[in-house]
Amino acid sequence: MSKKIFNITCPKCSAVQDVELYEIVDVCAEPAKKEEIMCNKFNRTSCIDCNEDFRIDLPILYKDERNSVFIYWVPKTKDVPIENIIEEFDEIIYKIESNSDLFNIRLVFTRVELVELIYIIESQINHRVIEYIKFSIIQRNLEKLNPVKNKLLLNVEDSTEDELFFVVLNTETQELGEVLRYGRAAYHSLVELFDEDSEEFMLMFPGPYLCASQFINSES
Repeated sequence: MSKKIFNITCPKCSAVQDVELYEIVDVCAEPAKKEEIMCNKFNRTSCIDCNEDFRIDLPILYKDERNSVFIYWVPKTKDVPIENIIEEFDEIIYKIESNSDLFNIRLVFTRVELVELIYIIESQINHRVIEYIKFSIIQRNLEKLNPVKNKLLLNVEDSTEDELFFVVLNTETQELGEVLRYGRAAYHSLVELFDEDSEEFMLMFPGPYLCASQFINSES
């Protein structure tokens, strides 16, 4: 684990304090930290003055070497465009000297995306195929699923042997809405296509940040 002291300002009363926070999470070494992320308890602290409990978001490297996966969570800010972060991350990847499969290096911008991706990886679901499915669903329902303010998330926990469940997230309010179902048989057919020829999937989602809504926004 990699920890560092940060000077933090309370969002409620503006009191300042030093807090020790994680920058690297190795879930093989400390599996309990994964549960903290999933339950929204990771890198949380309480204000020394008003006792306000809050989460501190900072860039985190999530390592799961059992699955050969490295996920970099960079909290999104209004000051730095996503495109700039992706460009910088691409440069980081280029400089990495590792035997790890770069195909499994991922970039996310929210805790929700991180949690979704962890579930996808541990369920051995093809991430690029899932984003392709999301893209197809959104394209057919652009008025209902406006990608500017909505995001589709795969709900792995509630999905069944026959159906994958996707839930609509309002990115402005962070509220979860309608549940959409997608047949597992159709998903497996797409996985077979991916295994035979992954070019189309890789062209649509080529980098470490796989996001159907982002692709649609860039096309519009």
